Amino acid sequence: MNRIITIIAIMLCMHCASGQSDSAYMTLANKTFHAGDPDKAKALYLKAAAMHNADAHYALAYQYILSPDERIYHLSEAAKAGHGEALSYLMDDLLFRAGSLTRTDPKLAFDIYITALQHNPKLDFFDIKGKVSTMRKCLEAGPFDGQAFMKKYHLTEDSLNGWYGIWQLAEEASRGGRFGKPDAKLSFQLVIRGGIVPAEVEGAVDFAYHNWKENKGLEFKLCDYVTSGIGMGYCAQRAAAEAEAEYQRRIDTLTPLLKNQAGAKLRETFGLASAFIESKSWNEEGHDGSGYAAWALGSIMEQKAAWLDLVLRINRDSLPEGSAGSAASDRRLNETYQKVLKQLKEKSISGMNYTIEDSNVIRTEIKWIPYRDAAARLFATIRPDIDQTRWLYWLTEIRIEQLKAILLLE
Repeated sequence: MNRIITIIAIMLCMHCASGQSDSAYMTLANKTFHAGDPDKAKALYLKAAAMHNADAHYALAYQYILSPDERIYHLSEAAKAGHGEALSYLMDDLLFRAGSLTRTDPKLAFDIYITALQHNPKLDFFDIKGKVSTMRKCLEAGPFDGQAFMKKYHLTEDSLNGWYGIWQLAEEASRGGRFGKPDAKLSFQLVIRGGIVPAEVEGAVDFAYHNWKENKGLEFKLCDYVTSGIGMGYCAQRAAAEAEAEYQRRIDTLTPLLKNQAGAKLRETFGLASAFIESKSWNEEGHDGSGYAAWALGSIMEQKAAWLDLVLRINRDSLPEGSAGSAASDRRLNETYQKVLKQLKEKSISGMNYTIEDSNVIRTEIKWIPYRDAAARLFATIRPDIDQTRWLYWLTEIRIEQLKAILLLE
């Protein structure tokens, strides 16, 4: 990186010109940029930057798409002069949002912070104390050769640039895995390099640091530290995958236990139940906010587990709660269904991350019908003393309440 920075510095010097001050170039660059000519403005920013104007360096990094090395160079030059915003972004690029085995460099970030402090003792930006404390902990781990690490374990940077790929390695290192015995220091070094959200990095670094320094021997679990909507969604997906494996284990256990050989129908019925539950969660429940994906997946997992619990209760001769329904259930369902469709055609229900239209409900209803029929057959096989029609009524009453709940989202 030092060689690249030197080359950039030489190129900047070529833009130096006599007769104009750096502040004059900066003023003209800002006017030109806001007038809608970013290319011409960039040339002027470069001239001001070549004359060591910190604001020009910051403008180049903040307002233009640059290569990672160019961006770090300009942020570094601005930060060294005491530019607080540049320093904040630089810390993110070198540590708190780096997410890279090779570009993460807490030592460089800390060294530039010390230089910046000398030029601007009143440096202040959001969470500066927390970030400096985190950097100090990272420094104790010493250097880390990311290239050598990737070569040794046949990894590539691209394969680890997805969400939390490096933190997954940190989890593995804390357990052992391909890295041999559990290695708290290696886990800590990987935690340092895998963050993408500052608040997450601070919490994860603090745990991994103390786990290493105090020889606690604890496993690092990345989902204990995610705070962002993206992180929550990622961890919910992981949990959903683990839950699916657990559902299959439960089905394997339940299948031979169900009465009257009903186990032969369990897996197929669960598949239909899953398809309906997933459609209902994404299309009708209105999960919103930055963690909407996590809420939706959480709802799906909860409902699938509850459905298997229901099968177990029925097998133990425990009747489900709620109305048993009647011959009028189908009529009431149709009335409710048509009412919901009519209102959604007139005005859809929407939030920041969802929209419920009549087509959403139609898609879910198409999934519900084969689920209802299969579930009624399964329950009637387990409990032949209760007619299949009664189970159909009961399932229909539940669906009526689900449709009513949609209108409550308005």
